[in-house]
Amino acid sequence: MSVKVLLVVLLLGIVAWPKPGHAEKVKTNQSTKLYSRAGEQSPVILTVKSGQLMTLLAQDGRWLKVRTAGRTGWIPRSKVDMPDGEEEIARNTRRRPFVDGRGTKRGFGGEGGPEDRIGADAAGDAGDEGGAEPRSRSTRSPKGDDDGDDQPSRGTKDPDGDDGTKEASRTMAHVSEKTVILNDPKKDSDESFTAGPKTVLYVGESTGTWTFVETDEGDAGYVLTSKLDIEEPQGGSGGRMRAIDARGRLGVTLVRQSLSTPGAMGVLPENYSASSSSLTIALGGSVLYPYRTRYWVGGELTYDFDKAIPGISYMNQTISFSYHVFNLRAVAGYDLQKKNGMTVYGRLGLHYDSFQVADVANFTQNTAKLPNQTITAPTLGGALSIPRLTKEIGLKVSLDVILLGSSVAQTKNLEDGTDPSTKALFLGGVFSYRWKPKMDLQATYDLTYESLSFSGLPPPTSQRGHMGTAIRSGSDLNNALSVGIAYAF
Repeated sequence: MSVKVLLVVLLLGIVAWPKPGHAEKVKTNQSTKLYSRAGEQSPVILTVKSGQLMTLLAQDGRWLKVRTAGRTGWIPRSKVDMPDGEEEIARNTRRRPFVDGRGTKRGFGGEGGPEDRIGADAAGDAGDEGGAEPRSRSTRSPKGDDDGDDQPSRGTKDPDGDDGTKEASRTMAHVSEKTVILNDPKKDSDESFTAGPKTVLYVGESTGTWTFVETDEGDAGYVLTSKLDIEEPQGGSGGRMRAIDARGRLGVTLVRQSLSTPGAMGVLPENYSASSSSLTIALGGSVLYPYRTRYWVGGELTYDFDKAIPGISYMNQTISFSYHVFNLRAVAGYDLQKKNGMTVYGRLGLHYDSFQVADVANFTQNTAKLPNQTITAPTLGGALSIPRLTKEIGLKVSLDVILLGSSVAQTKNLEDGTDPSTKALFLGGVFSYRWKPKMDLQATYDLTYESLSFSGLPPPTSQRGHMGTAIRSGSDLNNALSVGIAYAF
């Protein structure tokens, strides 16, 4: 082969080499609806405003398949302005018979004619009348799979009442600073686009520590979930993503302890009531996972520490004490599908609390001879959460009880009786203010009432000092008010 021929071949190869493709953008020239399939009778996914940029995926007759606001659907060709000089795009459709019994063989003698635009348009309109829907070999999504968004939306009646459907809500998110969105869920992947704090991102599926996001213009890619400030869907009942949060609070608790002995005339220890304020540190965390359409399952762990300030005063002596409370709960929730995110929860848990007297065995310090006391018991309860009472304010109330199965232990030789048992009620309220996308300010109130009963008299070895022969009962009443921060992961 001569050098001249070789050069010609190389030149032709360079000219013919395919250029890198790019996603075609089109813009709506008026407000229009995005349909799940080609045809005005198909379900409406959402309404697209005039001037909205969209990513063009395919054309089928007078219908265009586009991607916008993270959704894929079909709009009429007449509602779109094509790029300058590109009034037509490749059809990406199959040939179909012409209407009125005529076929696609247009010429005399059966020779092939030009592409049958009228026939294609008419066949495309068949979907409008409930006929056969157009079949298109659509392009692949940025994730490499067929767009699964072509399914009908499961909406209720549109508030406007014009199409019988409701626009589907999407979970949205923002980034706090400029962030590179990648083509694949891995750090060494190529860049897809860059999102800024004002970029609205629509949240898709999660893959490990990565989340798939899209923009109104159809840009798509993966970002680390930890970099997203995820918001609730507009007009929806809440995002269906796992929820993990940790919280810490400081506050004050009024601790009150009492004991009564029927028929006894004395004061302490037969009948008494003592109280003290205490500094409270409250810590907690919870995790919830979506299950099916409306359900949540997960767990919660809380720990409260109270330190008496100054303590219980008796016989010119201040008795210092601390109070520890643990709660471990399994949680199941039912989403009521309200705009405010209202969800009801059932809770099954294990409660442990410990009242600890400083230097309990030193009666020069513990002049009242108060015993240490621990209570362990299963709890049963429920809660009602309204995370969006307003745009910034949320509310949660809960009620848990101890009805049976309790275990009570007092310091040996300082018992108030034998065979103790308890019943209890725990009432809580949480008021939250959305300070930042992932951070809430919280104010909480907790009421605890525990009723303690003994089925037998104190053992002979008890140094508590009881003189009567009657069976005693006691109670603890705590009121706690605290404020703090909750952070969502």
